[in-house]
Amino acid sequence: MPPIQVNESMMKLDGALGKIERLDFCVEAYRRMGCGLREFVFYVGDRDKFMAEFNASVSGHERYPIEIKFYKDESWSEFQELIDDLGVV
Repeated sequence: MPPIQVNESMMKLDGALGKIERLDFCVEAYRRMGCGLREFVFYVGDRDKFMAEFNASVSGHERYPIEIKFYKDESWSEFQELIDDLGVV
């Protein structure tokens, strides 16, 4: 378990991400946690709009030690690989 302050910060970030998720805009596919890291994976239709909404949703928050990466995965292969690894039907 992370220290209380770190956990509270992560919950605040989680809440901000939840506010921008919409089926017509972006969908959270999954998240991974471990080794002191948390990874959120979203499928996003418009990168610039996502960043604008993300920045608006965390406005006023302390700066998060995060890295945001974008790449094309039109066939959702990353998500399918996770499903296959977990043996989910």
